[in-house]
Amino acid sequence: MRSRFFLPIMFVVALISCEEKKHREVQLPISDSSLFVNTPIKYWVENQAIDEASGIAASYLNPHKFWVHNDSGGDNVLFLIDDKGHGFQQVHLEGIKNRDWEDIAVVKHGGSSEIYIADTGDNFKWHSTKFIYRFKEPSMGEKSDMTISHIETIEFEYPDGRKDAECLLIDPVSKDIFIISNREAEKHIYRLKYPQSTQKVNTAEFVGILNASKEKPTDDKASRQDLYVTSGTISNKGDEILVKNYKNIFYWKKLPNESIAQALQHSAIVLPYEVESQGEAVSFSQDLTEYYTITEKGHRSNTVYLSCYKRKNRLHSESF
Repeated sequence: MRSRFFLPIMFVVALISCEEKKHREVQLPISDSSLFVNTPIKYWVENQAIDEASGIAASYLNPHKFWVHNDSGGDNVLFLIDDKGHGFQQVHLEGIKNRDWEDIAVVKHGGSSEIYIADTGDNFKWHSTKFIYRFKEPSMGEKSDMTISHIETIEFEYPDGRKDAECLLIDPVSKDIFIISNREAEKHIYRLKYPQSTQKVNTAEFVGILNASKEKPTDDKASRQDLYVTSGTISNKGDEILVKNYKNIFYWKKLPNESIAQALQHSAIVLPYEVESQGEAVSFSQDLTEYYTITEKGHRSNTVYLSCYKRKNRLHSESF
């Protein structure tokens, strides 16, 4: 009996192995320079208070401008700069602190818009719960300074232990919140389904593994740190997603019948990116004709740069 079925069984095992290998090969990220230009336009950021930028998001109510915040330990302040790096406008947020702000998103809500700040960094896994702050986006006009006191706090915990996370994604259609973990070999995707409670601690739902920025067993410490996921953004139409680590920007085109989590588990496209000095933030522009990144002040330079990557075909986001 053993000899009769030996060859067929071996054939099936080999076939399955081959299919698994083909599947893995299909899932590898593919570099693509056909969507956006390879070389960015770089602008010097005037406001020197922006010295450890960790998040950037395009404003709805302040055209051609971006909200930027600093990393952990910074003031509870948002900075507003234009798409050329100019501007000194700022908003103080009362009643909260910057424990470890890591990312920011702006989402249209009715005839207005809301800002979300992810206080989700936790390098040493000290904190059992994390915070996302949500408030109405202000229209600054000519004001140089403003204070906001009405801020909602979404407190949450992970279902599988304490995490460090730096990537915030808000689905503009469903208003679900997605968080991508930072330091695991495989980055986990979590969801806080809308409406999120502001009265009790929410428990995030594990919804999948990011199909990008995965460690290999042979990666050394420096290589693993390069793969830390540091930021993300979703287009205002909800059909394009960017996720960034220190070396790459990954792109997904979401199909109409997919969720954000499902799209992130498909093979990613690697977009053009010139590696920056501690570059941790990425955002689409509101008109989706480009994406922007921003540096921190490096050890060798006191200059912060805003980099703009133009889309090659402005209609591409509708036809891709």
